[in-house]
Amino acid sequence: MKLTSAVVVILASLGAQALAATPPTPTISAAVAGPGGMYPDPAINVVPDAPQVEAFPYVTEEFFVSGTAFGSPYTTRIVVRRPKDPKAFSGTVVAEAQHAGGRSLVFEWSRVSILTRNHMFVEIVHGQANIAQLKTFNAERYKTLEIAPGQTNHILAQVGLLIKTRGGPFAPYDVKRVTLMGTSASSGTVRSYLPVHLDSRMADGKPIYDGFLLTSTNGNTALQIVDVPMIQMPTQTEVQTHAAAGIQYRRPDSDDPGNRFRLYEVAGMPHNNSREMRSFAGDPCTLPVTDFPAGAFTAMGLNHLIEWIANNKTPPYALPIEVDQNTAGDGSPLALDEHGNARGGVRNVWVDVPIATYGVFGKGKTPEQDRLCQLAGTEVPLPEAALKKLYRNKSAYERQVNDRLAQLVKGGWFLPEYVEQLKADVKATVIP
Repeated sequence: MKLTSAVVVILASLGAQALAATPPTPTISAAVAGPGGMYPDPAINVVPDAPQVEAFPYVTEEFFVSGTAFGSPYTTRIVVRRPKDPKAFSGTVVAEAQHAGGRSLVFEWSRVSILTRNHMFVEIVHGQANIAQLKTFNAERYKTLEIAPGQTNHILAQVGLLIKTRGGPFAPYDVKRVTLMGTSASSGTVRSYLPVHLDSRMADGKPIYDGFLLTSTNGNTALQIVDVPMIQMPTQTEVQTHAAAGIQYRRPDSDDPGNRFRLYEVAGMPHNNSREMRSFAGDPCTLPVTDFPAGAFTAMGLNHLIEWIANNKTPPYALPIEVDQNTAGDGSPLALDEHGNARGGVRNVWVDVPIATYGVFGKGKTPEQDRLCQLAGTEVPLPEAALKKLYRNKSAYERQVNDRLAQLVKGGWFLPEYVEQLKADVKATVIP
């Protein structure tokens, strides 16, 4: 009997799962109460007038997790943010590999959506550099923590198993699904975990992590195909970075059960922005740093991932950002419109009803500030003449924003929990 290629792929996948092993379940401590304060401080690195985690009905606690990985013992820490009322819990646990900078950046950016929708959040410290940061901050509190080389993937798998089997603080919660995400450096952590995902399974053969979100993705190679939904969100910074060499990380969207994948490149969205980040206080860059709401769009991608897993709701497709490889005139390898904004990609009010040009790769006013500004997007206001041509007055601008916003919300490209933030931006906008 001759087998089709699709059948071969399915049989190979089933065989791989049959050979997969269930990792050992680690132990978890009681909530850590001291000595001293918990790293980091402040817990969320946002400007004072931004929405705070404390405004939501959540409990935030730190735990130490211990086990054996790669032949050696380890002890790490996780931070759990859970709804105070277990009955309010959505059933979704959103886990994140801690960034090399010592924070869970995807959570910080998209926290309003995660907390509004009553998901649980778990930060996972997974590497030696992370542990060193903790010990530098509070040597006494974190003196028992230790991670050996090569243990990262095993730790991620074991913590995921701990969540799924509802150990420790997860016991009162009806955990139905667990996702894993990372951005920039920590997207590399998640990328490295993908092969292990196929080899590490629950006791019933089901996956430990039910989906993956990778934003500001490191590297110019395609992500490995996995058997759970995955959404990749490179920013316009990554698109422009790899444009000259050819964008090799792009792979086709797919609804195949063994390869559910979406690529979302949001036009105008940079690697970093100034909307809530304290780092850009004091105007360190030569051009204005964009306040493009990257968190709202990261949350949009995460929501599509969760809906795909929980309700089998197929996410919409989006075109990639257009690349023309022609830097003449505009200095960009991207295809830009008459206002200097990227064509294609996930569309949004900022580029479709523009009041500014949204670019990437800023420049610092000093050499010390240059790295920070390179990762930031730029936001150069459109000339007054251009604004007058686009919008007769403020009311006309508001009507166009509201019309486009309604289309985007209906299409799943903008979440309702960020509408008031956008409307506040519109109210503060000056149209000559």
